[in-house]
Amino acid sequence: MSITKEQNSAAGELVELIALKIGDGNRAIHPETAISASARLAGSLLLRSFNLDPNVGEPGSVLLSEEANKQGPILVNILSGFLSASNIQIDKEKVGGNEKLRGEDPHLTTIESIALLQNEALNICKENSLNMQSSAQAAALATAFVVKECAPQIGTETAFNVAILGFIEGSKTIPPKIATKASSTNHKRPWYKIW
Repeated sequence: MSITKEQNSAAGELVELIALKIGDGNRAIHPETAISASARLAGSLLLRSFNLDPNVGEPGSVLLSEEANKQGPILVNILSGFLSASNIQIDKEKVGGNEKLRGEDPHLTTIESIALLQNEALNICKENSLNMQSSAQAAALATAFVVKECAPQIGTETAFNVAILGFIEGSKTIPPKIATKASSTNHKRPWYKIW
């Protein structure tokens, strides 16, 4: 699979968004929180690409989907491919269920992560003419970059494991509703009054 110029551009903007929203103002971030937030966003965008009924449950509820099981590995492949191209090796023996290699708990829940990023992320993807599936792939690429940057602090395998869990959480959690301009503006009373 090849990444388009538009996806690459969106990924760069998504990395900046994550640094801005997750960072402390000095671009210092908690690695597990940044990685999981980015990965959860990618998973959530992938889930939205399935065109499921948005009213199937409450935001934050688990939504199991065969489509997520089939397409989720695409996000993992983007992550793996980027790390490989960056000459970052992963010890496959340390990937998966080892509790010690999951790092610290992220400072945000799945739904908090998605809510914090999704509206601006969707605008970034729209400005780059990406559909939901292409947006999910761009967010996976952004996640790969965040993993690369955070790996020296927490270890490559830990960063990789946090990302994989984030992809799963995002693709199997009903996301928050997308804010619309109408709902985000204050409704002012008209200057006129009908008697």
